Amino acid sequence: MTEFEKMQQGKPYSPADTELTQFRYASRRLCQQLNNIDPADADAQDMVVTKLFAIRGKGLAVEAPFTCTYGMNIHIGNNVAIGPNCTLIDSGHIEIGNNVLIGPGVGIYSITQSLLPLDVQNGEHEISLPIIIGNNVVIGGNSVIKAGVSIGEGVVVEAGSVVDGDIEPFAVVAGNPAAVIRRLR
Repeated sequence: MTEFEKMQQGKPYSPADTELTQFRYASRRLCQQLNNIDPADADAQDMVVTKLFAIRGKGLAVEAPFTCTYGMNIHIGNNVAIGPNCTLIDSGHIEIGNNVLIGPGVGIYSITQSLLPLDVQNGEHEISLPIIIGNNVVIGGNSVIKAGVSIGEGVVVEAGSVVDGDIEPFAVVAGNPAAVIRRLR
């Protein structure tokens, strides 16, 4: 099994693998292009994000600077806005639904580290876990979404929150770790 296959299947893998390194270089180049495009040039932005993301819906707005690890593991729905200084570590699948607002400085991290000594010794110290963000979600600035999390429809994540567990639909969460502070329904 290749390191890419291990990464895709949520098994410990080595990020130093040559193939994965080349994928990251390609993503960095596209992120650099995106970050250097004139903000008024919507056609050029559209071309780069189409190359960068696996799936992207209509009405996507990505403000520079933006960074992602691979791009190929990111699926974005319609009417999504991503604020400046966002980082998506997409070693695992990241799915963002429709009508999602992601504030500035948000980090969405689909990796965690292996704690097993033999995995670390073999260089297989990263594990990727999927992140699912439902429709009609608002993620406040400087929040962190950790690996393996599912955020339900209509959730509001208050600014500066650290989401390390699943969130039920129509909840408002805040804090570190994020906890429900009220329900919208």
